[in-house]
Amino acid sequence: MYHGSCTIQPTSLAFTSEELLDMITRCGLNRLNQFASFLGHHLRNSKTNPRLLQALIQLDEIHSAGLALGREEEAWALQNGINIRVGGISVIVSWHLLTRCLP
Repeated sequence: MYHGSCTIQPTSLAFTSEELLDMITRCGLNRLNQFASFLGHHLRNSKTNPRLLQALIQLDEIHSAGLALGREEEAWALQNGINIRVGGISVIVSWHLLTRCLP
């Protein structure tokens, strides 16, 4: 976790791409750390949603861990300027440290 940062708690682990867009635009999310299975869903959606693609491109960093990200999704991300990292060490934050973005 970065110094001075906060964590946005989604409504579920498999949150929608619309919720991700809301976290980026309304809550100021600039780094995303998500399991590959869930991240792949957002990357696939970004192929048909230019607003989502632009939001993913503007993130400082996207980190994926756990299962391997699909090769097609990884290639799509890299070809479209999404700053994605796969593999490596993932930081797991305890639930009591999570905060929710309020309206």
